[in-house]
Amino acid sequence: MNVWVAAGSSLNLKTSIEKSKWGVNRRLKNTWERVAKGDLLLFYVTSPVRGIIGIARVEGKAEENNILWRDEAVVGRAIYPYRILFKPVFILDEEKWETDRIAVKDLNVSVRAGLNSLRNKDTAEKLLNRIRGSWGVKV
Repeated sequence: MNVWVAAGSSLNLKTSIEKSKWGVNRRLKNTWERVAKGDLLLFYVTSPVRGIIGIARVEGKAEENNILWRDEAVVGRAIYPYRILFKPVFILDEEKWETDRIAVKDLNVSVRAGLNSLRNKDTAEKLLNRIRGSWGVKV
């Protein structure tokens, strides 16, 4: 089982959680191809929250050209056609995103791309322990 960090705007994350789909662009296709059923997906909200607000289990993948996210609607085409289908394990209520988020800055977790691998097993375990301790989630 691999652990992935899906990083994006609060608006895109809200849509993703509602649709149970995360998408990446063509630049991240090779990363997307490494995602497998059963992997964990951690949701990282960028500015101003800057933290993990939820966790899900990967159910599958799909290549789709339908428009899901607002920025796709603006340009009139799918920007993120490589989709990860997931089942939420735990998602913070939006009003708790800033207060109950899981910070990752001290762990040097990459959140630059829309999908980031947590390859370092020690770092992944430290982050999962924070989630277990803060949210009482069993993963």
